[in-house]
Amino acid sequence: MWTIEQAGDDATWLGTSRGLYLLRSGALQAVLEGYDVRGVTLSANDAQESAWVATVGGGLFRVLMDDRGTAVVSRMTAEQGLPSESALAVLSIRARAGEELLWIGTSRGVARYEPGRVAPHLRATRIMGRRVYSVEEMRSGLDLEYPQNSLALEVGAASSRTFPDQFQYSFSLYDGGGKLVLQKLSHDSQLLMENLRAGRYRIEARAYSNDLVQSEPLAFDFRVASAPFPWTSAALSFLLVLALAAVWWGSRQNRRLAASNQALGGANREIADTRLRLANETETERRRIARDLHDQTLADLRSLLLLTDQLPTGLTDNGRRLLDPSVFRGEVESISTEIRRICEDLSPSVLANVGLAAALEWALADASGRLPPKRRFGYEFACEEGLEDKLGLDPGVQIQIYRIVQEAVSNICRHSGATRVRLEAKIDEAGKLKLRLEDNGRGFDCEAGSSGTGRGLVNIRTRASLLEAEAVWSRRPEGGTLFTMSGPRAASLAS
Repeated sequence: MWTIEQAGDDATWLGTSRGLYLLRSGALQAVLEGYDVRGVTLSANDAQESAWVATVGGGLFRVLMDDRGTAVVSRMTAEQGLPSESALAVLSIRARAGEELLWIGTSRGVARYEPGRVAPHLRATRIMGRRVYSVEEMRSGLDLEYPQNSLALEVGAASSRTFPDQFQYSFSLYDGGGKLVLQKLSHDSQLLMENLRAGRYRIEARAYSNDLVQSEPLAFDFRVASAPFPWTSAALSFLLVLALAAVWWGSRQNRRLAASNQALGGANREIADTRLRLANETETERRRIARDLHDQTLADLRSLLLLTDQLPTGLTDNGRRLLDPSVFRGEVESISTEIRRICEDLSPSVLANVGLAAALEWALADASGRLPPKRRFGYEFACEEGLEDKLGLDPGVQIQIYRIVQEAVSNICRHSGATRVRLEAKIDEAGKLKLRLEDNGRGFDCEAGSSGTGRGLVNIRTRASLLEAEAVWSRRPEGGTLFTMSGPRAASLAS
């Protein structure tokens, strides 16, 4: 037992070599397990039950107990500027201006930190049942018609001091009687509510920043409709009328054919929406893998770098040098750089941070920068002003557009030998996104490109079909290849 901190009349924080525990009303609750907790201090400016926790090897944690007694935990490591992940003591005080000020004692000195206090902004980015619901429908309450009994909610948070993948989201689903039906707390911004019984429900969502400042709750009501009464007698009467009205059989068949065509069109649209959702789920899985690599593997490599600094130098065996810590450190840093590149390829943070237009330009610059100096090409990027605001595309559509450009530029890097590449993005007369990517390289068989025989070309055409866009390759008169993509349509003009 390293430290004890009183938090009210019936709550006590216990810091031990095996983790952090909260003793409340005689019941012991495990909050952080597997960490050597050396210091605990109550937050000076937080009315809720909140504490800062110093650990050896794990960095600094912030713990917030919500209204339901669930622990919300965030972590600060060397990546956020902590001198060392071996924190031995922590003290929270109130500054003269009223803000909270944190002093952290580590194995490499004392750090001073001012936690953020601005609440993040939380909004609903997608609400989907059998169709996508608008924000206006959400505010007035949703009615899920039978046989719908599932609903998916995706939210997004924004804050000046927290990256998108660092937010934590809390979801609570209550039935009409106020009973908690489903609860979720994670970094995943999506909540899937399935197999709901008929009745009224209320969903509440909150976002927590990296400093565990919580947003205002996002809440709305919805209703799951019950199965209609089986009007057997009415159905039998209807069949009898059909039997007697044989003279109308021809017109009835025509109406059924028209209805079937309409249903087929609706089914095709649903299939297209499903394909796009599957592609977006693939991107979500890529983000999860990138997050795991970033949070776990890079953290392990950083710990390995810290251990490298402790290796002795000048060890020899009969005049032969056995170990050079600087060489070992350089190899570890090289591996860390490669893992960061893989994380960026899996989940392009530039798209979420600076938007689609800047991400497309960055894709050009990054592709050229990764080439050997003799093969690097000059590039030009032209974009219509206010393109993103005019398009108003969902994040799932934007990532597909980014992947298409990324694959097309990758083909140029591998095969064209170009010295000059130009990318243009604009909105054409039909209100669709128009992309033109041209190079002065050696060119390729455009008929093969149109048929999509290569793996990269197949990926481009598949992603374009998800967006109901058209991808075309052609030869430039002055040499090289021109790739154009038309679509998708701007959200304000989409039917």
